[in-house]
Amino acid sequence: MAEFNASDLQPGQIESKDNGERLGRSTGGCLVQLRRRVSAPGFAVTVDAEARPGVPTELLTQEWAAANAAFSRFMREF
Repeated sequence: MAEFNASDLQPGQIESKDNGERLGRSTGGCLVQLRRRVSAPGFAVTVDAEARPGVPTELLTQEWAAANAAFSRFMREF
C-alpha cells in the first residue's frame, strides 16, 4: 500500500495498512487511529478530539474486537 497523508482524508474516509492498523477521519473531522501497541501487547485506538468529561478519547486493549469496535464508535461519535 502506498503511504498516505492523514490531512488528505475526508470525513468518513478510512485507510488501512496491511497489518490491520487503520487511520480515518471521523464524521466530525477528527483523526482516528487504530494501531498496534509497541510497549505492550495489544492495540491503541485514539482520536484527536478535545477531551470532555466522561467521553474517552483513547482505548488501550489486548482484544482486536474491542479495538475495532472503538474505532468504529470514534468514527461515528467525533
